[in-house]
Amino acid sequence: MNGISKILIVFTSLCLSSIVGFAQKSQNLSFELKNYSTSLPKYWFVGGKGFSYLLDSIEKHAGKYSLKMEKTGDLNGDFGVYTGTLPIETYAGKSVEYRGWVKTKGVKNGYAGLWLRVDGDNGATLGFDNMEDRGLKGDNNWTQVSIKMDVNKDAKNINFGGLFPGEGTVWFDDLELYIDGEKFVDIVEAAPKTSLSPSELAALKKYSYPLRTYEPDSGDTKDLKPLGKLIGSSKVVALGEVTHGSSEIFKMKNRIIQYLAVNKGFDMFSMEANMPESYKLNDYTVRGEGDPKKLIAGMYFWTWQTDEVLNMVEWMRRFNQPKQRITFTGFDMQFYAGAVNEILNAFKENKEIKDKIDSLKNQLDVVRSNAQKNSGMIVVDASAKKEINGMISFLKNSVEISSFKTAEKAWLQQNIVIIEQYLAMNNYSWRDECMADNFMWIKEQNPQSKFVIWAHNAHIMETNQMQGDHLAQKLKDDYVTFGFSFYDGSYTAVGKKGLTSYDAVKAYPGTLEYLLEQVQEPMFILDLKKAKSDKHKDIEWLLGKLEYRRTGAGGGNPIEFSEGKISEDFDYLIFIKTSSPSTLLPANR
Repeated sequence: MNGISKILIVFTSLCLSSIVGFAQKSQNLSFELKNYSTSLPKYWFVGGKGFSYLLDSIEKHAGKYSLKMEKTGDLNGDFGVYTGTLPIETYAGKSVEYRGWVKTKGVKNGYAGLWLRVDGDNGATLGFDNMEDRGLKGDNNWTQVSIKMDVNKDAKNINFGGLFPGEGTVWFDDLELYIDGEKFVDIVEAAPKTSLSPSELAALKKYSYPLRTYEPDSGDTKDLKPLGKLIGSSKVVALGEVTHGSSEIFKMKNRIIQYLAVNKGFDMFSMEANMPESYKLNDYTVRGEGDPKKLIAGMYFWTWQTDEVLNMVEWMRRFNQPKQRITFTGFDMQFYAGAVNEILNAFKENKEIKDKIDSLKNQLDVVRSNAQKNSGMIVVDASAKKEINGMISFLKNSVEISSFKTAEKAWLQQNIVIIEQYLAMNNYSWRDECMADNFMWIKEQNPQSKFVIWAHNAHIMETNQMQGDHLAQKLKDDYVTFGFSFYDGSYTAVGKKGLTSYDAVKAYPGTLEYLLEQVQEPMFILDLKKAKSDKHKDIEWLLGKLEYRRTGAGGGNPIEFSEGKISEDFDYLIFIKTSSPSTLLPANR
């Protein structure tokens, strides 16, 4: 496999985060469906530095458009690519032929062609063809090319697309798929919904609760009273966020937390932040120990190092005087240092155990260093794993036979679990499973408490094997979710400009937010649970598949929307018309 093939495997694996994870209505094999936010083909990732991309309505093989790629720069090693994914249940164990029409103009120092890749467990390549030995070069009128491949029955992922490593101009169009010799018939997708009828708008308002403000201003809270009915007797309320840097969302969450703590007896707060480090922040909120800015920074991610989070922490400190009424915790496990320090501090007077902990930390440092060189993937060789496992077993036993109180032992054993979770972390689904387990541990230690969870929408959602999916299965009706969304604006994120403000893609026709904006309320709670239960004919559009905003900590991505069933993902949705950037604390400005 040459350099281009290796780059393609890595590149397309990274790109798929933009398109994988939602059910496609159509494969869009002829590029006729346009993504409103990018003006590129819907359901495809299109990219590669040094190239321009266009849905060409002039030069085409059939239909309205072809996909045009043109080399615009001279960066070595780059290539143009479009990438899609095929459903495993349809193609695994079958013979597949992938055809497409390609036109080229002045192609040199490379070629143009199709590509198809089949992956197995742990990303192992089970089949790969990128037409490297037969791609089109020079000038070619529309030419049909194809790839044939037997897809292994153990396939876990199938990607396909078009590839242009070279100079010149290429057009792709009129793709076809054959399964065991039979042509795949693509689904014809209806035009997106762009407006609500008067009856649909009236029905939507029936399930909506306008909100006075997002500011936690200690003012009138009558607009939050519906929360009592919506939450009912549930003891775990999860508050999401559609980006990790929207000021209005952070403030609204703070306002809701304050309301639930003051009026509904919610006494435990748990955040998408590393577990031991989060508990350190509780030393400040309860006893005033430490510098809150440094303790927030100690939770690693810039996302929490904002005025909005600091203001919430300072409110918790005031609320806990003269007696403790809310506890600050976290459930993430992406770092091991805090866990190691907890165990080290507990055994600092025992030289044998302290030496063992120091050795373990050295091994973990090596693992982390290797992971940083390996795109974040944790890989531990057999000999190191055996040595680390021996140290962990020693520490578990040391805790068990120690004279610590039961609660202290439980905490130390949980910190050892954090280390084990970190060592096994090689995908995001594992992280979500661990975060669910860690939250359940916190809940088991506090069986009489009521909890507010603070995390991204993607983690609290009740589908797709995310943290919320695991919690919903374990907690049933005791788990309630509030997703967040907005129509337009900006947010703090990391992107090509670094850590700063980025403009959001404005909601476009066919998206959930585009339709919700027609309610003409600056902010409101939408009762998805009741709408789903009632199944009123004028609300059917809300219960089906819709594109809705799914951003995160990254900025500048033109693809911020993807398809899902919002009524399956969350019980309630809080819509805020406009987002503005969260305010970073001085150290991050």
